[in-house]
Amino acid sequence: MPVSISFLNSLSGFSTSSAGFMLSNTALVVAGAFVGCSGIILTLVMCNAMNRSVANVLIGGFGEGTTASAAATADKEQGTVRQISAEDVVELLTDAKSVIVVPGYGMAVAKAQHAIAELANRLKARGILIRFAVS
Repeated sequence: MPVSISFLNSLSGFSTSSAGFMLSNTALVVAGAFVGCSGIILTLVMCNAMNRSVANVLIGGFGEGTTASAAATADKEQGTVRQISAEDVVELLTDAKSVIVVPGYGMAVAKAQHAIAELANRLKARGILIRFAVS
């Protein structure tokens, strides 16, 4: 949705620029060109960040809505669930050669940065390679 809004914003800039040409108003031409170009650049950057083409983002979901069959498919269980305890997690981490931590919003809300830093220091002390991936 933000990509399509950015794209529509760029189109409004280009239409303002076109109106400036018709009215022979340099201020409208320049302002519209700035808005249009910055909107296109923002749209392309967001599409690049999502690894999708502009056409895929703008037209890809056209006509797809939440239907009864889509809701039924979403309710189906997929994959298998395996419950593990904290002791199992400790065993998995200490047996690993490399650990990648992907911090996210939940970690920030839980204020778990210090706990993760302590975990990382303990794993490094055991010779385990620990890396942080920012998504």
